Amino acid sequence: MITPAHSLRVVFALGTFACSVILVLFVHGRAQWTPEFWLQLLATAIGICSAACFIAFRQGKMRVEGVPLGRFVGVFLRQLVLAYVASAVVVTAIALVFIYLVTRTAPNALALAVLAGLWLSLWITPVIASISSWRKLRPTIGNGA
Repeated sequence: MITPAHSLRVVFALGTFACSVILVLFVHGRAQWTPEFWLQLLATAIGICSAACFIAFRQGKMRVEGVPLGRFVGVFLRQLVLAYVASAVVVTAIALVFIYLVTRTAPNALALAVLAGLWLSLWITPVIASISSWRKLRPTIGNGA
């Protein structure tokens, strides 16, 4: 069975949309949650997601053609695990610095930073894994085949 050509694009777009919603909520989270707020959040998130997808999908990027499903799943799952671990460590380290600067207590800062790192990495990981999987699965240019 062959993997659908736009599989990574769908994963990338959904992950980017989730990340853009989180970003807009982070920036405007203290606003009153009215119907207008939610419409504005949706419009802004769609705009951010569309811009990211436009950049990521130019010139046929993020398409997988003729890749067997078993190979695709193996590569994507491996990249998903690696991306989650790497992003969790990076986000936790960044969050630890910022939270410690605010709270000045190491145990509380560490607990909050670990939670932030593990939770935020869940949303960014599919985006990173899509990009790295595409790079692993795309045919090499100039290989003579």
